[in-house]
Amino acid sequence: MKINIITFLLLITASFEVGAQDKLYPNFPESFESNNKLSYAIDDVSLPTGRWRLDNTVIQSEKYETPTTGKHAVRMAMNLSTSSYLQMMFDLPNGASKVVLWYKCFPLDKPSMWQLEYSTDKGKKWHPTGDLVVATNKDKYIEAVFDLDIKGKVRFRINKIGLGDGSKNPDISNGRLNIDDFAVYHPE
Repeated sequence: MKINIITFLLLITASFEVGAQDKLYPNFPESFESNNKLSYAIDDVSLPTGRWRLDNTVIQSEKYETPTTGKHAVRMAMNLSTSSYLQMMFDLPNGASKVVLWYKCFPLDKPSMWQLEYSTDKGKKWHPTGDLVVATNKDKYIEAVFDLDIKGKVRFRINKIGLGDGSKNPDISNGRLNIDDFAVYHPE
């Protein structure tokens, strides 16, 4: 079978445009502007995208947060032996093709480790989307892009790994973590 050059170019162009058809879910990216949460105690907060659970996590507007947009950003606790979570308490109906978020190490702390996780059973079981991410940049937020192929209802969470107390053990890097502008896309 012979394919002429124009047909070949059209096929290549079409294959690259498939990802370009992804749609951002309504009210995303979540910029965490609508609610201040000043205590690290576990609590659910209502935001434009839906209800989120913040466990050992706050929403702050202090000078160190330096959000990517607006005045507020999420900050996750340091030196814990258990994980800190920023977790959706709602499902998105049409799966997910991509998640984009911004993260950085809190400027006064050691680096930290985190992972994006997803659930397709209303948060009963969580699955990693890939490898652990190490947050080392203290000066500016880094964009994290996760290309996914999740069908059906889905929700996400950031799991900041609890590595222990770095103030007692210099070999442990478990500083605070900042998160901002969390966006979820789905296939059209």
